[in-house]
Amino acid sequence: MSGLAGIWNLDGRPVGRELLVEMSARLAHRGGDGEGCWIAGPVGLASQLQRLTPESLREQQPLVDAAGRVLVFDGRLDDREELFAALPTAASIAAEAPDPELLLAAYGALGERLWERLTGDFALALYDAGRRELLLVRDRLGVRPLYYYHTGALFLFASEIKPILAHPEVRTRPNDLDLADFLLADSPLHHQGVTFFESIRHVPPAHLLRVTPEKQELRRYWDFPVERRLRFRQRGEYAEAFRHYFERAVRRRLRSAYPVAVSVSGGLDSSSVFCVAERLRLAGAVPQVPLYGFTFDTPTGTIADEMMYVEAIEREYGVRIERVPVCWGMLDGNARAMDAVRELVTATEMPFLDEQLATSRRLYAAIRARGARVLLTGHWGDQMLFVPAYLVELVRQFRWLRVVRHLREYTRWLTDTDPRALWQRFLMDLVKYHTPASALPWLRMVRRKLLGRTRDCAWYADWFRELATRGVYRNPHDGKRFASLHARALYEDARARYYVLSLEWNDKVGAAEGLQMAFPFLDPELISFLMAIPGKVQTAGGVPKALLREAMRGILPEEIRGRTWKADFTVFIREGLQQDLPILIRHLREDRLLHSFGYVDGARLEAMLAALEASGLHPGDPEGAQLCNLLGLSVWLRRFFDGESAARREMAPREPVAQCA
Repeated sequence: MSGLAGIWNLDGRPVGRELLVEMSARLAHRGGDGEGCWIAGPVGLASQLQRLTPESLREQQPLVDAAGRVLVFDGRLDDREELFAALPTAASIAAEAPDPELLLAAYGALGERLWERLTGDFALALYDAGRRELLLVRDRLGVRPLYYYHTGALFLFASEIKPILAHPEVRTRPNDLDLADFLLADSPLHHQGVTFFESIRHVPPAHLLRVTPEKQELRRYWDFPVERRLRFRQRGEYAEAFRHYFERAVRRRLRSAYPVAVSVSGGLDSSSVFCVAERLRLAGAVPQVPLYGFTFDTPTGTIADEMMYVEAIEREYGVRIERVPVCWGMLDGNARAMDAVRELVTATEMPFLDEQLATSRRLYAAIRARGARVLLTGHWGDQMLFVPAYLVELVRQFRWLRVVRHLREYTRWLTDTDPRALWQRFLMDLVKYHTPASALPWLRMVRRKLLGRTRDCAWYADWFRELATRGVYRNPHDGKRFASLHARALYEDARARYYVLSLEWNDKVGAAEGLQMAFPFLDPELISFLMAIPGKVQTAGGVPKALLREAMRGILPEEIRGRTWKADFTVFIREGLQQDLPILIRHLREDRLLHSFGYVDGARLEAMLAALEASGLHPGDPEGAQLCNLLGLSVWLRRFFDGESAARREMAPREPVAQCA
């Protein structure tokens, strides 16, 4: 990963070098291989560079072309051959040119037609002095973050929010609606571009923001081909096509000049990533750098013990997957580990904690010790590969018996899942896909109140809990026509704000640890293929992830291909939280910002803390995760809205009544 930052004084004031350097310094953890600043009067761009791909080893930024266009770039361009093919024959650019050089040359040749061609994980800023415009562009799924701030005659952008906060003219405060939605609502709303900081926004995935002294224009430059239908004569052709797209997804993310790490749990998704990556490496289809697997070493015989599957991979491929011992909870019972919690919140800029923080830190340290800079995971395989919305289509076709058979088959393959939860999800989908779009906000509000989500967190103030039910819901598909309900469900997941937040969180955690996170199951080409095929093929015969299982025949060990359960770490999380409970309670009792901002009811919070202190956490008790969320909010407020920082940014608490107006 790399770090980008920039200033444009739209009134023509010259940019101060010291200020731009200070903003860039807030991104030093994203670099380490070089830094640079470019200033021309009222415009300044800065870069903190980390080189990852073979082509990037001679990369320099900011990059200026002969036409005076200036580029700062964070990411990895895929399908470089197609971009080279689009360049005029007279273009003098080498095949091994770094991605930013290729991108600037392609922009010069293609202009605005370039953006819809770009694939990969990236965020970029391009200033064109001749046209007096700044372009901010973010990749198709939002893997790389990009934020901006605009007020009056000042426009700022950066890869993270901390550089923006470093500017003395920035004024911001907590975004109450977004906080309430995130902490209390059943599902985060699809707010376009908002962050937890008022007035600071992010460029949405697959969008381009054009900035001129006169105006801003935000537009989507690419979207999934949701009306596309893809049908094959033979079932095996679907598996063959899936394997093709999945191998491409993994190969793109293995383009590294340094060792690559893969997190391998022993489950279907992460094991598929590792085994495909190892086959590509052995076949010479990717740069010949070491590939290291890492797994968590859990107590033998527990529901989290997956070592038999990890050992099956080791036997099949003749490799050694490194074991990382599991710790208990976030702090591992160590009060000094609260510093790690503060570091995490500072890095992610979100009130969200890793309940297995101590274990995660061990994993990252082990990966760094091997010299790896890229970490591949199987995250989002569950969301992209098991989409039961096709059952609603079967209902519409009057194939009710098949629906029942599939739901029963689910229970044979998801032996760790309560069958009632599977039926509940089906019934909720049935209601959702037969409810007019205009009624969905009311349906979601009723669902939240029936589930009692806002009532569970009784320590929050009434106005804050009520605010969680009043957000304006907007579907991410904007009335699109879909080839199927299966395609719509996949699209809604791929475009859900929760997943964008998760990607931003992962990117910033990785950057703080010197790693670039990569997710093959979030490859846009792979997702487009999955949207185009029938849902009943992806879950053939009611077998969850049937398409992946078939495509990985001969690649995955059979023990994993036929696996019927997932590891459960909740017992370790709960016991770890129980161990950490005295530290968390003491921290929350000493907190003052939660009260001064009016987010909590003091009496109810103390009653809840006293009850937890007296009896601890119980199995199935939701207070554990909610307590972590409250702690995350507390640490986030302390980090970004306390002391001199709060005074300078005019952070007086709001009147609670105004929140519900």
